[in-house]
Amino acid sequence: MKIKKIAVIVALFTMTVMLTGASSCGEAFVDFMEDPEKAMANYGDRTTRYVLTVHELIKYKRADILELDVDSFFGGTVCVNKNHFIHSRDIMKIEKVPRPGNTDFFDLRVTLSSRGHKLWSAMAITRYEGKQVGILIDGIFYRKITPAMILDPESTVITIEGPFDPATAAGLEINSERNYKILNNE
Repeated sequence: MKIKKIAVIVALFTMTVMLTGASSCGEAFVDFMEDPEKAMANYGDRTTRYVLTVHELIKYKRADILELDVDSFFGGTVCVNKNHFIHSRDIMKIEKVPRPGNTDFFDLRVTLSSRGHKLWSAMAITRYEGKQVGILIDGIFYRKITPAMILDPESTVITIEGPFDPATAAGLEINSERNYKILNNE
């Protein structure tokens, strides 16, 4: 008699677990049938790649707690403020755009989340305060940028002027939407 009760409880528990996971499994199956490569990227590995952050550059190091020396893609180190202005979690999409007059390199067209829009607007003011900002990709300094002011309060698309080399621009473009989903637990 006790064995039957335990078997019924185990069966009910198993059925509950199976049913709660069915909707997400169904979505994964539909995605896999439409585009297998994209589905494997979305549902398989949840590791972020080409994470872009924008930090204030520090000319003279004074505060060890807030400042960090990071390696540069081109050798040496650069000192940055540990607290970033913008992070890949605030960037919904990145598209590479050929540079006018030099199609071997790219600018980046960036679609920001509403939070990212506010953060970018605040960061753009720093250029008028004489502060410099730089882009880090996966924690390594890539280049200095001059953040453009957002003139249209409704627009969430900004352009980061390069030059960005083809491999870096492609890596940022391919991984931006995936990073946004992973970092925002979507």
